[in-house]
Amino acid sequence: MERVSLRQALSVLSKSSPFSVSTVKERQTDFFDELKGSLYVTQAIETDFEKLLASASRGDIIFLCGSSGDGKSEILTRHYDKSGSRYRFHLDATHSFSPRQSAIEALNQLFDERIEDNKPLVIGINIGMLANFAKEGAERHSEIRAEIESFLSQEEPGPSRYSFLDFENYPKFSFSEQQAASSEFTKALLNQLTRQDESNPFYCIALGEEATAENHKLLANFKMLAVPEVQDVLITNLFKLRLKKDQFITTRALLDLLHHLLLEDGYLWDNLFSGGDDELLQRLAELDPANLRTQQLDQLVLRYELGLPDPELDSFIEQIREKHIALPRIDVKQGDAGSLIRLLYLIKDAEFANGYHKRFQSEFNDVPMEAYASMWQVHKSHTAGNQETFTELRQFYAKELIAAVYRYANRKAPELGKKELFLGQYGQVKLAAPVEVKGNYNKIAEQQEDKCHHFHAHFKVMNTNLKPVQISLGLFELIRKINRGYRPNRYDKSVVVLLDEMVDQITEIAKQTQTLKFYEGSKQFVATDDDGMITAEEIAR
Repeated sequence: MERVSLRQALSVLSKSSPFSVSTVKERQTDFFDELKGSLYVTQAIETDFEKLLASASRGDIIFLCGSSGDGKSEILTRHYDKSGSRYRFHLDATHSFSPRQSAIEALNQLFDERIEDNKPLVIGINIGMLANFAKEGAERHSEIRAEIESFLSQEEPGPSRYSFLDFENYPKFSFSEQQAASSEFTKALLNQLTRQDESNPFYCIALGEEATAENHKLLANFKMLAVPEVQDVLITNLFKLRLKKDQFITTRALLDLLHHLLLEDGYLWDNLFSGGDDELLQRLAELDPANLRTQQLDQLVLRYELGLPDPELDSFIEQIREKHIALPRIDVKQGDAGSLIRLLYLIKDAEFANGYHKRFQSEFNDVPMEAYASMWQVHKSHTAGNQETFTELRQFYAKELIAAVYRYANRKAPELGKKELFLGQYGQVKLAAPVEVKGNYNKIAEQQEDKCHHFHAHFKVMNTNLKPVQISLGLFELIRKINRGYRPNRYDKSVVVLLDEMVDQITEIAKQTQTLKFYEGSKQFVATDDDGMITAEEIAR
């Protein structure tokens, strides 16, 4: 075949590519199939799937569950090609066998035929369709529907002919032992795409284009993506979206993102934060480091855009030209500094050019995420009698979490005393109840934290246990900001609702107290219920 350019080769990453969704092939494979195959990374869920296949027998059903784009069809197609004759495969449960047949009817038919078949049944299905069949499937398949209901309700599975593998239980992102963002899958995918050896067809194509001096920006992007520290920054940003925005990042979304980073008009660091049509790109734009405001970065913007002398910056810009990166140093326009800041951010931990970027490394420290990672680990590792984690938890609950709850609950009555909760206002009188909120450290020790996109905070009020509250990175950041004087607004709605639920729980318990306090201007009164006799007195200030 004719020579394939790097741009053409990288087209296999795009969702618009005919290679984006795997199907059973009836055509001759070509070079683009080989390119796509060279990117394949075996995931932990596939390893477990292979074990289930090996032990499956007649009457067994294996459900491979996930969201659109997770990679169900890729796994199923690969194993259909290897051993399709030994199993009955239904690659996509949203499909039917005829135009007039619904997906539910197709599943009913599939389960009917299974009774006559001597092969195990393997189904690729998304969670929504699974729930639909549990509700709408034929009554004759009530046993299967009951098993699906049990799986969806997350009950402990017993011995059964039905197995469920869910991509949600195989998270792509986690914290490393050093509490840094980690993703073995993403790291392996990036390595498959950019590793610099002759067994990588993408690298060989890029090497050939470098000799002809074509596509300088694309080559610069491809080389930049090969830098391990740059890959780590990308992974950190994706993980941050998972933690803060509950953003699901499927295999399909990752491939689309890589296509965007490499092939859009800008440099990789600008493409990462430029926004776009899909939700992932739009949310990445919210993390743009060019929006940071620190003294060091503001001074850099002024020096760069006003053309002020900076010999080390001059040397840096000159040296990166050798890497096909062209940043202006004269005739710099307003806004050009944003691209420079994004570049400095992306390479902040790498050895690059003359090291000019290292002087700004601390400006990009993500203190909230580091603190969240630390507290997630403390909640995960806390056990009864562990004095070290107990001390850390007490400090966090007293100084951060519970302090923020009081400040938020009493935002309309800042004059309230310590450990008092605002209940409401009647005319000029504000009503409060004395209530003490404590961390429930025994419950924390019992909690099994298995998902890193949140940890469970446990409290008790007057010896009453509250329902646990899921603390995401977004809520964690809000708690820190409230303690520093921030007032939540409508943009915080998605996390404020969790604070509201907690305050409502505390308020219901506080209403049962036998003591109430009244604030009227500069006067304070306390009312006490003593065996049905209510006494009230003014408190001297």
